[in-house]
Amino acid sequence: MNVGTIQTVATLQMAVVGCDYVTNLGLSQLLNRANYINVLASVPSLPALNSVMETSNVDLVLIDAGIPLMDLMHICRELAAAETSPTVVVMGDLPFEVTESLIFAGVSAILNNGVVAEDIPTALRMAHRGGAVLVNKGSRLALMERSNSYDIGNRVRFDGLNTRERAVALGVAEGKSNGQLASELHVSEATVKLLVSNVMGKLRVSNRVQIAVVVTKARLV
Repeated sequence: MNVGTIQTVATLQMAVVGCDYVTNLGLSQLLNRANYINVLASVPSLPALNSVMETSNVDLVLIDAGIPLMDLMHICRELAAAETSPTVVVMGDLPFEVTESLIFAGVSAILNNGVVAEDIPTALRMAHRGGAVLVNKGSRLALMERSNSYDIGNRVRFDGLNTRERAVALGVAEGKSNGQLASELHVSEATVKLLVSNVMGKLRVSNRVQIAVVVTKARLV
């Protein structure tokens, strides 16, 4: 599993939403064993999550894809619209149409059920840092099968990027971290962050997973 280059970061404050008691208990124990993650709360719903966010700074929210779809979409949209929006990660196997909708509702990463349990803490940290794009192979293949007219629009936007921005967009779509991109392009990570921001603006997207979607639909990866 490619989760990029690991760097020392502050403790990631997170909340888990929607897991049943047994699964949730095990997941919380697993996450808390990582010295860079602190699970603030495990909650069943958005109102309960909002209560946590009113009293604590939540960096990342991990949502179980097993909750009702309408609730899942609502939670993701509400979190994306929050004044201080946390990184949102969904865990579970989902149809492509749902995956795509979640991405454009502000979800930063989707961890499918094939992710090895011990890899989850690292994957969450890298997703929060913007260093991982975790979309399952089935979703990537489905993106490639979209209509030509839709692909053309994304290709036009991609072609509007300059050479360095294109390299960054392709790297993001391949799941490379800012550190990896900085090394390949021989620039600082601060420069990579600026380039990623420029790419988002030109492609009209708001996160790295959406960059990957546009690049994939343009049939570039």
